[in-house]
Amino acid sequence: MDSNTPLSERELLEGCRKNNRAIQEQFYKLHFDAMYGICLSRIKDKEEAMLVVNNAFLRIFKKIDLYSGSGSLEAWMRRIVFNAISDYYRSPNYTQNSSQFIENLNRVLVLNSTALSHLYYDDLIHLVNQLPETTKEVFTLFAIEGYAHSDIAEILNIPEGSSKWQLHQARKILKAKLLQSKAMQPRLKLKS
Repeated sequence: MDSNTPLSERELLEGCRKNNRAIQEQFYKLHFDAMYGICLSRIKDKEEAMLVVNNAFLRIFKKIDLYSGSGSLEAWMRRIVFNAISDYYRSPNYTQNSSQFIENLNRVLVLNSTALSHLYYDDLIHLVNQLPETTKEVFTLFAIEGYAHSDIAEILNIPEGSSKWQLHQARKILKAKLLQSKAMQPRLKLKS
């Protein structure tokens, strides 16, 4: 085959599965712009976004055998990229502005503006991490990372209505946990 002839998706996948470095490079170049764009939309620092996208491609190459061929390859890759972005935000090296996180949480949970101000960022993350897995993923993508339900549905391969329901469940669970907290009871006033 002529080296200038583009390979089919099947050929690229097969070459990647065999750890063919030249084909992995073609695969990377073919999908880089789209995946880097996703990272840049969530991570404003270009160097950090580059680190995350490269980490995601390493994961893609390691997990390429797990791609069954059913469904879109790009959607499968996007999910890995979104997981890499989420891992970036959860890493100890990332120092997100905790006031921004609390503001996002207040907005999504429809709490008054000072309801969470005395809780520590780690305590809030702990509450979010106690949510059931899919509920946590939807909540994190919507409330913390700012995705729309249509994007979340695509990322998680669920119906858009399920994304909305999972967000509703997350709100209900988190509000209940916050109301149970002795420290929150005197300060927390939920809007109706």
